[in-house]
Amino acid sequence: MQKPENCKKLNLLFITQNFKNKGDIFSKFINLEVLEIQGDPILYDLDDFELPKEIANLQKLKKISLLNLPFQTFPEWIMNIKSLRFLMIRGNAIDSIPDSILQLDKLKTLRIENCELNKLPKIFNQMENLKTLGLSDTKLTDLNSDLFPKNLKEINLSGTKKYEEDELQILKTKMKKTKIYP
Repeated sequence: MQKPENCKKLNLLFITQNFKNKGDIFSKFINLEVLEIQGDPILYDLDDFELPKEIANLQKLKKISLLNLPFQTFPEWIMNIKSLRFLMIRGNAIDSIPDSILQLDKLKTLRIENCELNKLPKIFNQMENLKTLGLSDTKLTDLNSDLFPKNLKEINLSGTKKYEEDELQILKTKMKKTKIYP
């Protein structure tokens, strides 16, 4: 790419290498608004896969999709992207979301899917601007309505259905204004 500073959307599909030492390249995309990275299954053979923390310096990013990347834990550097409105992290080993997710106060859509996620942070209900929550194909068992932000318009729980059916009915009763997809 001749002028990365002019790029607003970057799609990196079926990547096969570790990007942890490529921060200087990502730093040049200063006007980037949309970043989509999808990994090739070969990445799961890497023990030390990381994305560069410099991505967090791209302060115009509004949408990030990280698909099929071998994350073991939630990438903390994401919390520094204050402009973020949409975040999807799908196909990994993440089992929890850190409390620092509250720093993403402009986030409207959060999709943490096809992973080991088994609990939400106790303060997750404070994400007042969150409208859409995707938790499909996770190991989430606790559907206590107190965990979810009250302004949610939609929750997608499709997939593994580790929760009890009566818990789902209670959640639907307590969150009448929210569309809940089991």
